[in-house]
Amino acid sequence: MIDYRVDSSGEQNNAYMAERDRELARFNRYLAEGIIDGKRIWNLYGTAGTGKSFLLDAYRRMAQRSGATMLFVDSRDFNHTSEQFIWRLLRQLQAGRTDASISLLERRSDALEACFHDEIRSTSENRKVIVALDTYEEMSELDGWLREQFVKHLPSNVLVLITGRYKLKDQWIVVPALREQICYMPLDHLSDAASEDYLRRSGITDGDQIARIQMKTRGHPLALSLAAFIGTQTDWASGPTSDAEWFEHLLKVWLREVPEDWLRQLVEAAAVLHHVNRELLQYVLDKEIDDEAFGRLIGLSFVRRTDRGWMLHDLVRGAMRKQLEERMPTYYENLRGRAALYFAARIRRSSVFRNTEWEVGELYYYTGSGLVRTSVQVRARGGYAWETLTADNADEGERYLNRRRDAGTPLSLSVIDPDTSARYESTEGEEGMTLAVKNLDLRRWIELDSRSVMLLRSAEGEAVGLAVIVPIHVKTLDDLRGDLFAGPYLASLPPAEYKQLEVQPLEQAGWFIRSIDFADWSNPDLIVEGLFLMFSHMFRGGLFVASPPPAPFFGEVHRALGFQDVPGLLHQNYDGRTPTPTFVMDTRGEKLEDFLGFLLKQGGFSGGAAVPGGLDDRLTEREREVASLVLDGLTNAEIAAELYVSEITVKKHVSSIYSKLSVKGRGQLIKLLVGKSGIA
Repeated sequence: MIDYRVDSSGEQNNAYMAERDRELARFNRYLAEGIIDGKRIWNLYGTAGTGKSFLLDAYRRMAQRSGATMLFVDSRDFNHTSEQFIWRLLRQLQAGRTDASISLLERRSDALEACFHDEIRSTSENRKVIVALDTYEEMSELDGWLREQFVKHLPSNVLVLITGRYKLKDQWIVVPALREQICYMPLDHLSDAASEDYLRRSGITDGDQIARIQMKTRGHPLALSLAAFIGTQTDWASGPTSDAEWFEHLLKVWLREVPEDWLRQLVEAAAVLHHVNRELLQYVLDKEIDDEAFGRLIGLSFVRRTDRGWMLHDLVRGAMRKQLEERMPTYYENLRGRAALYFAARIRRSSVFRNTEWEVGELYYYTGSGLVRTSVQVRARGGYAWETLTADNADEGERYLNRRRDAGTPLSLSVIDPDTSARYESTEGEEGMTLAVKNLDLRRWIELDSRSVMLLRSAEGEAVGLAVIVPIHVKTLDDLRGDLFAGPYLASLPPAEYKQLEVQPLEQAGWFIRSIDFADWSNPDLIVEGLFLMFSHMFRGGLFVASPPPAPFFGEVHRALGFQDVPGLLHQNYDGRTPTPTFVMDTRGEKLEDFLGFLLKQGGFSGGAAVPGGLDDRLTEREREVASLVLDGLTNAEIAAELYVSEITVKKHVSSIYSKLSVKGRGQLIKLLVGKSGIA
């Protein structure tokens, strides 16, 4: 919890609570109106250090000012018996009274409970009463009694605040009548503005230092507090020595939850990974992980669910990974290497059946360098979506182009790698970035192939980006050859290689990136959307060609992704004077294996991504598809939904796969599919 250095009135506290306006407003409303919408159980939860106890303290002051009674019990302050719990509440109810109906020596359970219920009923008739339970995760011995007895028999106008690291679940939500009384109130991290305000009030005023602290803490209140405390004494953000000091402090706080060595090992491995699922964890550790063990891991307060599995809190992940790398560097690199090999194999097997953009992003997390790797891990996705344009709505794309030509935006990009603290910056003037939309005729490309043009929309529906990625096949080749930017490459090909591109439209030989452009080139989230769009094409077994504007940024990104400069091929068609290269990536046939091997080596890992020879020949096409989805970590039910078949059909396929490959269970199957080769 942040030490907000409050004055006696508590008003300074609230100045630091700007990010908790919603929680404070709700409590004010309760004090004015009583129970809101039947929600008499409020569950405030969040990872260690997000200010849960501080918020309870703010509630206590608000209750005191309004004349309400707030009873408070911290699980760490008493022996966990119902008698001790009731006794603490009763003492607070009778505090200062000379006519207390029960003495300190009277400890009979029935007398205590009867007296408590009389007292709280009487008190709640005249004023608001709040019962607050802090660090609830440590009160497991009393969970059943509190749920089924204590809360049940409280007067209906008494508010119960249950505060802890975890969201109430299991038996709390089984009974609808109880579930409907719960208001869930997750406590998130502070915004950049609130973080900066706190740091400045703490005496840290240097803009660069504030930016580095924000990058490391991601607005986590406890981490901000530690950083501010150390930062006022030494510039911890400028060097690894002071980093280690606060990382160590932070780890001690969180790892109180992880007393067992075996669980610590799982946490260490999970810290090396970007996203965690059971199959990946089993593979990188090379051992089976049962339901109970994995349940313990994902139940930790600093582990959160994502669309792609689970993730450790950024701060825990960073601190644990740093410590592991220093203590056991060989073991650390082995875990990273096995994770890279896992995703290379997923791409190798799944790209035939579906879009593997996410797996490609994960692979670059382990094998990429510089801007690409940093962007993949630090930028959030989900607020934008690519939409294919047709002749009917091409005018929306044309309006976007007109806006871009009339008011271009310069490139101004600065991202920091959380692992290494390295900063990557790129700048380019407005004129250079406007070249990305030069000579674009959207309707021409849409008419050639309806898949060519895509518009990027924000969550509000605003057009914020445009991409023209033209499939290469017999019906587009003539126009591509006449294009100012695709033409030089196609004209350079020997006749035999050019002939290979003359495939039917549904069997495109590859893609030419004619343009990827954004309305705001200073927004890194948009640039990441562009990267993932490229990821969605890169491993589909085709030729991927690009000749972007000659700004250094574009060349840096393409080379970082693994594109190769076409030797001796430069043109000046963007501005008539600047030599512009063409880049190519070829993942056709066996070249896919070569490229995956290249990425693994780029990441510093030896070994290849290929699986043992002859494996695919033993499986039918459908079985290979099912095996690929097993490798993705999908359950049988999820595979059935993905393939539009029954779960029984999936079970039959899985059973057949196990039999043909002589494996027992998913763990052995995954090990076989990914390959047994280690990472040196």
